[in-house]
Amino acid sequence: MPLRLRQAVAGRPNLLSSRNVGVISVGEKGYVVYPSGPNVVILTPDLDLSDTLPFWSALPHRASTSSIGDVRGICCSNVDHLIVAWTDVHVVLWQYLSSKKAGSWAVHSTVLASNPIQSLDFRAGTLVLGTQNGIEYWRMNPQAEVVVWDRLWERSHPTPTSIHLSPSSGHIAWYKAGQKSAYILATDRVGQAVGMAQEIRHPREISWIGWRKPTAGSSDSHLYTITANSVFRIYSPVLDDPLWFQLLSSLDHMAFLKPVTHSTGKGKEPEGSNFGSMWVWDAEVLREAIKSEIARIKDKQIQIPEETRKKLEGLETEESDIIAWTGADGSLVLRSIINIERKPPTLLKSLPLTQCSIPPLSSPSSWASDTLMLHTPGSIPSLLAVLAPAPDYPTITTYKLSLVEILSSGSLAITPTSRSMSADETGPVQLQYPIERFARTPNGRGLLAIGENGEIATWYKQQLSLRPGKWHLGPRTLIGKGHWKIPHTPSEAALFAKGRAIVFYINSPDEPARITLQHLDSGSMKPREPVTLPHFSPSADDHVEMLLAVSDIDDGYSGGSRRTQRAIITAATRNGEAWVWRVISRITPQEGDLENQPDVQLISHYRLPLNSTHDDEGCKPKMILPVDPMGWHQSVIDWTTDTPLQDMILTISTDGDLEFWTPKIGGHLAGQKTENEVKHGDAACDHDEAGAVEKGDEAWIRTGMVRTERSNLVMARCSSRKKTVLVCELDDGRHEMTIWDSKVSEFSTGLELTHIFEKGDKIQDLDWTTTSDLQSVLAVGFAHKVVLVCEQRMSYVETTPGWAPFLTIDMERYTPVPISDSIWLAGGSLAVGTGNQIYLFSRFLGRDSPSPSPVGSVKSVAMDEEEPEDIFQLIAHRNGPLVDYHPIQLGQCLLWNKADLVKNILLELGKSLRQCEEDGKKRIRFHRLDPSDFYSRRKKAKKIKASTSKYDGLFDSFQPPPEEEEDEFTDRVVNDLVDRLNGKVAVPLSAPEKSFLATVAQATLEADQQRRSLDLCGMRYLISLRMYVNWDRLSSSSPTPVSATSPTFPDFNQSATEDKRKNHFSFRNIVWANHSESQELLLSASKESCRDGKMGWEDARRMGVFLWLKGGESYNSQLEDIARNRFMQDEDRDPTSCSLIFFALGKKKVVHGLWRQAPGHKEQTLMLKFLANDFEQERWKTAALKNAYALLSKQRYEYAAAFFMLGGSPRDAINVCLRHLNDWQLGVALARVVEPHEAVGPILKWILEDTVLPIAFRGGHRWLASWAFWTLGRRDLSVKILISPMNSIATEFSPLKSLEVGNPDNDDPSLLLMFQHLKSKSLQTAKGTNEVSTKLEYDFVLHNARVFFRMGCHNLALDLLRSWSFERPFFPSRTKQQTFAPPTPISTSPSRPTITGLNTLTSSYIGHSRRPTFMLTNDKRRESLFMDMDVLNDSTTNTSATPTPTTSQSPNGIATPTEQIPPQEEEEKKSSPIQPKKIGNLMKELKQDVQQGGMEFNMDNFF
Repeated sequence: MPLRLRQAVAGRPNLLSSRNVGVISVGEKGYVVYPSGPNVVILTPDLDLSDTLPFWSALPHRASTSSIGDVRGICCSNVDHLIVAWTDVHVVLWQYLSSKKAGSWAVHSTVLASNPIQSLDFRAGTLVLGTQNGIEYWRMNPQAEVVVWDRLWERSHPTPTSIHLSPSSGHIAWYKAGQKSAYILATDRVGQAVGMAQEIRHPREISWIGWRKPTAGSSDSHLYTITANSVFRIYSPVLDDPLWFQLLSSLDHMAFLKPVTHSTGKGKEPEGSNFGSMWVWDAEVLREAIKSEIARIKDKQIQIPEETRKKLEGLETEESDIIAWTGADGSLVLRSIINIERKPPTLLKSLPLTQCSIPPLSSPSSWASDTLMLHTPGSIPSLLAVLAPAPDYPTITTYKLSLVEILSSGSLAITPTSRSMSADETGPVQLQYPIERFARTPNGRGLLAIGENGEIATWYKQQLSLRPGKWHLGPRTLIGKGHWKIPHTPSEAALFAKGRAIVFYINSPDEPARITLQHLDSGSMKPREPVTLPHFSPSADDHVEMLLAVSDIDDGYSGGSRRTQRAIITAATRNGEAWVWRVISRITPQEGDLENQPDVQLISHYRLPLNSTHDDEGCKPKMILPVDPMGWHQSVIDWTTDTPLQDMILTISTDGDLEFWTPKIGGHLAGQKTENEVKHGDAACDHDEAGAVEKGDEAWIRTGMVRTERSNLVMARCSSRKKTVLVCELDDGRHEMTIWDSKVSEFSTGLELTHIFEKGDKIQDLDWTTTSDLQSVLAVGFAHKVVLVCEQRMSYVETTPGWAPFLTIDMERYTPVPISDSIWLAGGSLAVGTGNQIYLFSRFLGRDSPSPSPVGSVKSVAMDEEEPEDIFQLIAHRNGPLVDYHPIQLGQCLLWNKADLVKNILLELGKSLRQCEEDGKKRIRFHRLDPSDFYSRRKKAKKIKASTSKYDGLFDSFQPPPEEEEDEFTDRVVNDLVDRLNGKVAVPLSAPEKSFLATVAQATLEADQQRRSLDLCGMRYLISLRMYVNWDRLSSSSPTPVSATSPTFPDFNQSATEDKRKNHFSFRNIVWANHSESQELLLSASKESCRDGKMGWEDARRMGVFLWLKGGESYNSQLEDIARNRFMQDEDRDPTSCSLIFFALGKKKVVHGLWRQAPGHKEQTLMLKFLANDFEQERWKTAALKNAYALLSKQRYEYAAAFFMLGGSPRDAINVCLRHLNDWQLGVALARVVEPHEAVGPILKWILEDTVLPIAFRGGHRWLASWAFWTLGRRDLSVKILISPMNSIATEFSPLKSLEVGNPDNDDPSLLLMFQHLKSKSLQTAKGTNEVSTKLEYDFVLHNARVFFRMGCHNLALDLLRSWSFERPFFPSRTKQQTFAPPTPISTSPSRPTITGLNTLTSSYIGHSRRPTFMLTNDKRRESLFMDMDVLNDSTTNTSATPTPTTSQSPNGIATPTEQIPPQEEEEKKSSPIQPKKIGNLMKELKQDVQQGGMEFNMDNFF
């Protein structure tokens, strides 16, 4: 998907020869060709860049490896469609091929001369070279398939300045600049020179020569010459000697000053010293233009006066040549020469033709003798005059000529093309040397380019309100402001005041380093004398790496008509030394220029207090960068107090630590002039005690720090939103790009993207910008392409990178020259520098590009078009807020118990679709909900049947309950909505998203219908299951997983496609089911999701059925069904596939029966005989174990586990499942079967502690760890692991044996749901909740609010922050409650940086008035605490040594957990003194009361 090219600034023409511009016509297209640097540039007639031909890459390899020089000149051939260019001794020819890529230029051939070339000419396969030694004559066969050039001869002559072949190729003419003689040499039919060259002397120096192009069939040769005094002469061969030329006729400038008969009056008499400029119109081009005009007249396309028509017809009949003369007053006089091909020569005449005026902005001296004519045929033919560049005006200009207006002396005779210089433009600015780098103003309005050899150029980007289709009608958006050269190329540059103030850091070897400020006045191409910034004296081994300038007009402080009054300039060196200057400019109100040089004052000089422990060279950072102000949507500095409002400097240590700094300068300014002795002077840069600065009085404040642990940094950039991209070079030479956010916490390392490029992809350039809705966009530049990267919306159903490319600019479509730099400008425009050219791309997308799939964002709904128009809209589609009815947002609302809101949204969506369809609208119009609707508890009014019963009498006040309410959300409504989603009205959702929306609607209906029998946890599992089934169906039908988010980075994790399909059913859903009491409904729904309603082991493992299903007969029955399904789905009916489960269930006879049904199995006879034995006997148990070990050696692991189970060794069987089958879920299922009478048997405990929990901690799986702790009976840790740092939980659980901890899964708002659900579930969970600090909970809530934001659920993020309750369940304790302070996590992975510099959370954050809780607050009575621990015993024991509770049967049949107390502890309790009463005795009595079937209670009622 390409961006629209808004403008291309071509390079400056090379003025190295007399042939520095050419014109060529190809079909109905015309081009202007000229040399620029080492390239040949091709422009359209409107001077828009069409193509660039690199000269040196067209040469053979042995020649292209020599030193690259500039192209000296070009020559064009309209007949052969060839462009010829040369430099030094090399000549390259390009030919236009219409069959290749819809028309392109390809290398035709190359020529190697014997001497350096000064001029050349080409015609009909003949090439004549004017070298430093003389003339070389080359020929080739144009009809040959293989082009071979032959040098026919070489002659010594004075070096020709300009050389020309006659149209018949029978003569060669040349002259040398500054001399008065021209030379003509004749050649024969085979190209050999005939005789000696004829010298034609002139009284004045020759300025131009050229051959007349004869009419078809004529072989006459006429040589035209023009001398410096504007005298035109015609030479032709004499009748008796065709090799000898003599003067035929002449015209001087006085002939053009005679009165001309036309309606405008007489010409003016010029001064005697003014000869004017004379140029000859190309006879061939003139004939084509006259024919086109006459054809239009005959077709009645134009109406012209009769006199003008006669002049046109006369020019065509007489085949006249036209000579034009331009006077100093801007008048253009034309004379015609007739009878030039008639015999005798005395018939030749010169007649006055017409007179008109050139455009006012055009200089008369520009219309010189080398002006060219270009005619482009077509429906509306055009005739252009191409003015060659000159030393005083080194650019090419074109003017449109109208023959009808010229002959009529009309005012529109000569008009500038639409791409001529704008009135606001100071002058045409084109670069002569290759671009090294760009700089811009903070708001992107001004652009500065630094070229080689100290070349500087500036432009201003206009803000034009033109649609892309009308760009050609308006002026250029990038207009030139200045162009000059300085002796030394600056190392750093900054720009402010709309590009009129330039700051340079120059570090030349022969002068001290300095920073200068220059001002560019309006109308001037060169700036004023530079002002050196005071008090800048870095050490000799130090240099500036960061230069930033911000003015009051560049950051939105002043209006468009205001001029810069104040500015702040900041510089920082590699060693961390920083300077801040204030600039005050006095502007004249009329011209807007400076009255005098600006006043510059140093207001801060300080060394940044960097952390030196990370650097071997003391405080020297690896990099020091500016926080890019591009895209700031608020003022950078409070100009009333001159206080910075943004971070300005980013330092990067060698270890990859990012530190953000802002200057504290507001106290020094206060609007008054500072002293020379600034408060933070040079003493602040010393490290001794005398130069120390008191704490709190530092000039620079570190506002944040991110530890990335990245080394070998190559490149880095920081955006205005404080997004930092780092490029590191790996050991194998590849580039790794990472993107970091400055907002870090215990739950966010800041890392948002990691991508490793291939070896051939070397990153050359990085630059940031910001969209109108504050989204960061990164441009990654390579040699021939620029990849645009933006944040992508987080997905809830799969893991996707936080950033993804959304557009690639392939510069090879425009030029083969490598990219030197790229930079963002205002309005989302991107400037790309290649060589000495600049390509400016707008933010608008090309209409010929394929449109992306519609994405359900707020921006897409607000648009009238079906597809985004620019990249800002495209980015908003990929990462902006979701529409209210987006399935991702509705799914989250269902999880957060907002079913009524979801139903209301779906009802409104159905009504909107129905209304739009009735109104004939093609696109949906949906009214967004107010954000308050997402956190209000108001329900939609439901229809209530009117009661017709009347009651009279004594008991009228006792009305019977009304009939049940009618709910609008019914099957009919849902089915109608699903049908309309794919109807005539367009909904901005992709096909997978529409399918998801239909699934959400159906799941909402199902949950609503089963709300009496389905609890909240079960409802969450059911919704996730439905979404999973839908996802799995879509994924299986497409080669890649379908996601609602944008695609990942190129080739990013493509190998994990199948794993994503299988593993995207998150473990969080299993945990929801584990805490649900609606087991039968969930099991039934899980079976329905399987193929044919038959659940296999793969299905059960994916959905974790045997992890959440309660033990008992149902558990065993479901496991037996899976074994039977596994046996039946195998066509061979192999009993070995199900033997393990049946043996674990103790059903040996079933397996024996299955073997009888497998007559084709080779092991049937042996197994029938073996299974007939009694395995209660030790003999046969031993035999089974021996067979198991034998099967292990044969790597038949599952069958070996079956024999271990048959031999009465379930632990060995499960060990095989864990080690060889890598299936711990199967091990858990078998353990719960073989240990049916224990809540957590020894085998299950061994599996959880030695296998499951290490997997959970190593992978950072909080959900898995929570389930494992809950199953183990450590419910306090099950709650804490949801939001606490996993390092601290691992240490608390296993203090003696360290567990490896990976990157935790923190980006999941459902963790807060589970934490809210469990924190008051039991005494253990209440205890674990109280051990989590409020600060930690606050940070986790804030982090997941950002996750909601990244998911596009902005309303839910607001709801979470608004209504989350930090209320804690009261947990009694004998001693003073100790607040758990988790240690700072120390990462074992290099991608997990830690957090520093967090502000202390004060009580004001949590001391606000209580709001309703985010999810669980309702009108129902709260559930009771589950008594799963002894408060008295726990108050004297360590938290980490809490015994595992077991379950005992209470007298009323309720299973109640009790604790197994070791004998020693029991004796200690008996011998201990009497426990004090108070809270402990009360809790003990309450526990006994509950065990005896006492009434339900709430802990809040007691405390």
